[in-house]
Amino acid sequence: MRKLVFLWLDAFSDKYLAPKLCPFLWNLSRTSFFAKIEPLFAYMGIEYCFEYGAPLNELGVWNDRVFAGFNALNNRQNYFFKKVLKFADKVSPSDDWNKIFRYLLFKLAGINYGTPHLIPADYIDVFPILKVSFKRKSLYEILDENGVKFLRKEPKLATFEGFLIRKIPKLLEKYDAIFLKMNSLDRLGHQYGPLSDKVRGHVKYFDRLIGELFPQLGKDTALIVMSDHGMTPVTHYFDLIGFLMRKGYEFGKHYIAFVGATYTSFWFDSEKCKEAIVNELKSLEVGQLLNVKDKTKLGIVEKVKEYGEEIFVAKEYNVFFPEFYHVRKPPKGMHGYSFSKYDMPIFFMHGGGLTSLRKGRIEFVDIMPTILRLLNLPIPKFVERQDLIVA
Repeated sequence: MRKLVFLWLDAFSDKYLAPKLCPFLWNLSRTSFFAKIEPLFAYMGIEYCFEYGAPLNELGVWNDRVFAGFNALNNRQNYFFKKVLKFADKVSPSDDWNKIFRYLLFKLAGINYGTPHLIPADYIDVFPILKVSFKRKSLYEILDENGVKFLRKEPKLATFEGFLIRKIPKLLEKYDAIFLKMNSLDRLGHQYGPLSDKVRGHVKYFDRLIGELFPQLGKDTALIVMSDHGMTPVTHYFDLIGFLMRKGYEFGKHYIAFVGATYTSFWFDSEKCKEAIVNELKSLEVGQLLNVKDKTKLGIVEKVKEYGEEIFVAKEYNVFFPEFYHVRKPPKGMHGYSFSKYDMPIFFMHGGGLTSLRKGRIEFVDIMPTILRLLNLPIPKFVERQDLIVA
């Protein structure tokens, strides 16, 4: 059996690929299979497209949270928990510490935290975690069924990322496939911006680590390096909820919204409120409302009511602030724009005894069958896409 090393570099932009910034990956992009990945306007949806080898509109998962309805505001089940949560929110010195405190509180309460967030305590019952169930097997289930020994890790600290990458040659003695997802570049991109020295230094760090790892991999070991999105520099912030408040529309009364940095999903108390608020949104230059054609193209039309009666998306370089992930300090870099043009995620593939001549652009759904092919495993009939291997 061939072996596989899969490195997922969260938020590694194609704009980072330059000879001076990351010489090893730059050279690898010219000597091995390299492609840019079509960006997805999705959150959990990106990971599910990769893991299940199916397009977004077939899986029907866009975010990890859905709307439970206006009646959920009256849910008293988590009353005491919300009181404690509000206290943690108040005393937290930063958004990062706030998310750590929240993670611990949610864990102690036995409530699924989901993506680290700062949803107002009074609205956590309004936006429950989506219960996902697909009528198909995931990549990892297929590996298990075929006796593939694999390691799947997503370290929370940058120090552990470097430790695990350096340990890969030793880990390959025990495992057939290693899947590592590194999130540190994403965090730095949000905090300092993609053009910052902090980000540039970390790109160089990953380039050096992968360059040191590369010659230690055997000829039967395939290496894949990919990212899920890039990182756009932010130049403008807009308080969308504050704008509507000044217009006389109260959050929780006239409407409820899930406020992200690049999109806001709306649900309305009445058709009258909907019409009035939609007209206000149409007047704004920072974004636009998605129409049915847009939603279909973006793959979110199937469960549109769960994800928003109306969805207002920010134009690139703009973010809504404050929002449900940043409330104290606005991000300097952001991803997740509906029709991104600034940059693209990347995909490298080398070794394993197989080659491919396909370059240019690929999609996330192409990756799962490619991994199975590299590991000499059959590709299930439910996987519609072909792998990227041609020889």
